[in-house]
Amino acid sequence: ARAPSQLRTISHNNNNHHNNNSAQQKQDQANSIQTGLNRLDTQLHNLESSMTISSVEAGRRRGLLDGLHSQLSEITGSTGGIGIGIGRQSNYTKNHQSTSATAAALRHQDELIDDLAIGVGRLKTQTHMIHDESRAHVHLLNEMDSNVDLANQGLEDETRRAMRLREEKSVWRLHLIIVGLSVLLFLLILMGLS
Repeated sequence: ARAPSQLRTISHNNNNHHNNNSAQQKQDQANSIQTGLNRLDTQLHNLESSMTISSVEAGRRRGLLDGLHSQLSEITGSTGGIGIGIGRQSNYTKNHQSTSATAAALRHQDELIDDLAIGVGRLKTQTHMIHDESRAHVHLLNEMDSNVDLANQGLEDETRRAMRLREEKSVWRLHLIIVGLSVLLFLLILMGLS
């Protein structure tokens, strides 16, 4: 905020005073502004390298700083002396450049936000797909659990039936042995009587 006001002061003083004393003061002011701009440039470089600010914000600040440097060079002129100052057309150009730089930064931010929205949309779709797949897995596991229970129940039923058949078979053999022994006893009794 101080550098633009100093630039306006130099420009205003440039239009109103034309003696050697004021030229020296203007040169001192220009040097002071240049020192301040260099300090701002160093601080911005430190902020960029430490990643304290975003790249978009750093680009915006770099654009503002470059605009101040170019205004100072226009005021001081190519010979290092104080020039005429910034006219209306130059102000319009600088404001237009600053506005277009801001608009470009905003467009870039909008593009980044759009990309982020697309990524979030994809993430949402994948989340829904994972949710549906996990539901299907839970359903399959529940079916498998009930199928295992049914198979276990069937196996127990078959085991009981096999045990019953075994018992029935051994009872049938026992009956057959009793009948055979009864016939043999009857035959022995008949043979003993004869």
